[in-house]
Amino acid sequence: MLRSCLREEFDQYGDFAYELAEDLTKSGYPTYCDGIKTKDMFVERSLKAFERDTEEMLIFEQEGEVRGLIHYYWLPEDQYLAAISFNISQDTETALSDFFSYIRERFKGYDVFLGFPSENTAAVRFLAGQGFECIEDDYNNTAYLDKIEELPEYRDMIRIDRENYEDFRFLHSQIEGDMYWNTERILKDLDHWTIFVKKKDGRPQGAVYYTDADDGWFEIFGIDIDQDAFDPVLFKELLQTALLDVKKRNGRFMTFFCEKEYEEATLACGFICVGNYLCYKTHIE
Repeated sequence: MLRSCLREEFDQYGDFAYELAEDLTKSGYPTYCDGIKTKDMFVERSLKAFERDTEEMLIFEQEGEVRGLIHYYWLPEDQYLAAISFNISQDTETALSDFFSYIRERFKGYDVFLGFPSENTAAVRFLAGQGFECIEDDYNNTAYLDKIEELPEYRDMIRIDRENYEDFRFLHSQIEGDMYWNTERILKDLDHWTIFVKKKDGRPQGAVYYTDADDGWFEIFGIDIDQDAFDPVLFKELLQTALLDVKKRNGRFMTFFCEKEYEEATLACGFICVGNYLCYKTHIE
């Protein structure tokens, strides 16, 4: 059974929820197993559920025993819903089933996105078995910038602003599909993004784009290569450019989710693999 969590109940069960968040087999994404996020960050983010009109914390309980907490948010203007934490000690399948029953009437017309580590086999099995679309199957990587001593500088990389944004649009529009951060949303929010593009003979070849996630922590949202060509050399140049730029800004961490084909190149640039990330999508009719 699911029910709304009260603020004082989170004080009671918050430690339990964080213990689950540290276990890849019992938690969802964003993960707290990446060596970056802390318990203080977990508590701070969780408390937003009791302050914002577009977030809610739920308690999952069975036979009078609390088995976990679910924190989710929604964007009415985009009809978008996603989990901030999905930490369940046992019977995850029932928790997921109850969750979708809970949101189905309230959020008709919404797209729902849930991410889990592949280690959370109960969640993955349930979502796949229910016909949810797996839209991402990536490797979650962390770079500790103080452990990366030398990075090459590629002087042909172009920093993107509003004046030359079309160079980035040319690449990102090829792959954006129905992703949330499409070219238009990134342009509207460009002050919060750092983008580099490499060109050859006047044609953009590849781009890397990232944001400032928190104090000294940055996240690469993607690397786009023209025509989706497999080019590990260019890929590494773009990745190293982002790392060097963040290092110059005294950044401490960099997160990057990359596809399997580029994982070897990513590790060669100094990243450490946290685990396999799976994202599932469904639409509420």
